[in-house]
Amino acid sequence: MDGFQMAARIDEIPPGTSKVVQVNGKSIAVFNVEGTFYAIYNTCPHEGGPLGEGRLKGCVVSCPWHDLSFDVRNGQGIDNGGYCVGSYEVKVAGHEVYVGARRKV
Repeated sequence: MDGFQMAARIDEIPPGTSKVVQVNGKSIAVFNVEGTFYAIYNTCPHEGGPLGEGRLKGCVVSCPWHDLSFDVRNGQGIDNGGYCVGSYEVKVAGHEVYVGARRKV
């Protein structure tokens, strides 16, 4: 898949969980929300918390350090603080999850 990097096997990211992967030297958190996969930049813009270690509730992940929340579908902050993170296109082929090398616009 041109422009995509294999990030994980589907069974490595059960529903309601995440996995942190490296894509083009960037730390990306891949989330499984009821069988649909999403990818966002792993670092919280507030103070650098690891979003991939945060609590996932539906499509929202909360930073484990200060509880700022982001929609994993698009990286938008939902706390009215103006924070957001980059989101990345995800494709599934067979039993593998692929993440796009560039941020979604």
